[in-house]
Amino acid sequence: MGHGQGPFNIISGTSMATPHVSGVAALIKGIHPDWSPATIKSAILTTSDIINGTGGSILDEQHRKASMYDIGAGHVNPARAADPGLVYDLIDYAGYICWLLGDSGLATIVRNSSLTCAKLPKVQDMQLNYPTISVPLTSTQFTVNRTMTYVGPANSTFKAKVDVPRSLTVRVVPETMSFSKTGEKKTFSVSVSGHDLGKELYVEGTLSWVSEKHVVRSSVVVVATGGDTAPAPSP
Repeated sequence: MGHGQGPFNIISGTSMATPHVSGVAALIKGIHPDWSPATIKSAILTTSDIINGTGGSILDEQHRKASMYDIGAGHVNPARAADPGLVYDLIDYAGYICWLLGDSGLATIVRNSSLTCAKLPKVQDMQLNYPTISVPLTSTQFTVNRTMTYVGPANSTFKAKVDVPRSLTVRVVPETMSFSKTGEKKTFSVSVSGHDLGKELYVEGTLSWVSEKHVVRSSVVVVATGGDTAPAPSP
């Protein structure tokens, strides 16, 4: 692209990222036609790179180390996204709408007259089966649950690896998950506790499920009480 005096130009932003990520999603759908949009999104998020091409930190526009609110899950890695190992498939949209908007919201968005919030569990934003985790730092331990689906070949074991600041304590139960067949599902819990964040609005880290072949990484954002606890960053 030529602009001004230079032979090329670099343009960044959502309007530039979206067509690239859409193309990656289309490629994954071609390889895995039975995957849902949520599964494809999970594959892209959990396999993204959190370092740049030289092995250093990804920087923001001020050339400072970028936070997860700047870069989301990181740089998309299409090859790894096509073979993520584990995925978070999100199916509890209706329960989330009930928690957020009630029956009126459900009727507007879902448009199924036979479906009411009385028939559904109310699902908080933090409990959505999302491939990233965002929780408040409270005076007591805060726990969220996630369910993962195995999409690799038969027989694989994953171990949890947590990378968070020392001010936080993160406990994952179970710490190991073994899968014997494709499509098998396992649920785990993540419990977070810690000290006052001081002047910081949030702290961040990662939770990775690691096997011999795959690293399935989720962003973890812990927000000072009263802060924003919406589902954590996406790419």
